[in-house]
Amino acid sequence: MKLGLLDIGSTAARLELVDLDRGRLPRASWSHKERTRLGENTLADGSVTEEGIEQAARAVAGCVRAVGTDLRGPLVAFGTAAVRDATNGTELRARLADAAGTRIGSMTPHAEAALCYHAARRWHGREDTPLTTIDIGGGTAEVATGSGPYPDEVVSMPLGAARLTREHLPADPPPPEQVAALYAAVEAVAPVELAPFRGRRLGQPVGQSKVLRQLAVLAASSSKRLVRHPDTLARTNLTRWIPQLAELGQAERAKLPGVSRSRARRILAGAITADSLLRALGVDEIDLCPWGLREGLVFRFVEAYERAGQCTRAEAIRRLTDEMFA
Repeated sequence: MKLGLLDIGSTAARLELVDLDRGRLPRASWSHKERTRLGENTLADGSVTEEGIEQAARAVAGCVRAVGTDLRGPLVAFGTAAVRDATNGTELRARLADAAGTRIGSMTPHAEAALCYHAARRWHGREDTPLTTIDIGGGTAEVATGSGPYPDEVVSMPLGAARLTREHLPADPPPPEQVAALYAAVEAVAPVELAPFRGRRLGQPVGQSKVLRQLAVLAASSSKRLVRHPDTLARTNLTRWIPQLAELGQAERAKLPGVSRSRARRILAGAITADSLLRALGVDEIDLCPWGLREGLVFRFVEAYERAGQCTRAEAIRRLTDEMFA
């Protein structure tokens, strides 16, 4: 069975076809992405503009149009924080559902973090050892830790890079007082929320977001050498870039190694948040995991698919979808 997985985020909508019969390491056999620009079109009060809704709906429709008749199995569509937390989310989801031809689900930040952790555990390959995941998304940041296939504890914080940029860095480039306000906002949350993690066995700390991966490229590269796929991100290398990022505008940041244009505006907030999270955890370096929420979802669907009998597999997928996106 081929599953269609439509992920609608703050920058893009991505539709993938995944063959659930491939078992342990299911990979997308087809993928298409279009820009939603939801992060850019969300106002200070959390509502998405009419232009933003239209852009996101066009992106979703474009993904569905691109897959055409190749999608013969179920289509599972979900929105991340940009959709889930929008103050006009009911209207937004309805318009996106019309464009997709199916309902748009969403999960709690804790549920998303648990799936990201599950993907990291499968990627890491070591069972029954402590593992801690760090994920900085557009709306929230999560830290999850545990020793099993799913985390024992998850902390979700309103420290997403797009949210912080929207709330604290309206100017481009931001003046020093806005950067100071951002620092204060992050430091008022991260050390308090992560205090229970200090002194615990965190095992291998793993980073799981595009913001962290782009920061790792920036931190590892130099004017003479571009490191495209670094395996780790060291906090000392990260912190030396924060003052320079604070002085640059979006266009100048987009010229830096590893920084995409779509994330150039929010990369400063991502860097400040990453630094605060690592300090609060007492972590000097993290490994970078290429798997995240989509892979965690696929593994959950594979597990449900393999447990079901042949005649009930479609029903098993439907029930799991209802459970996760209730």
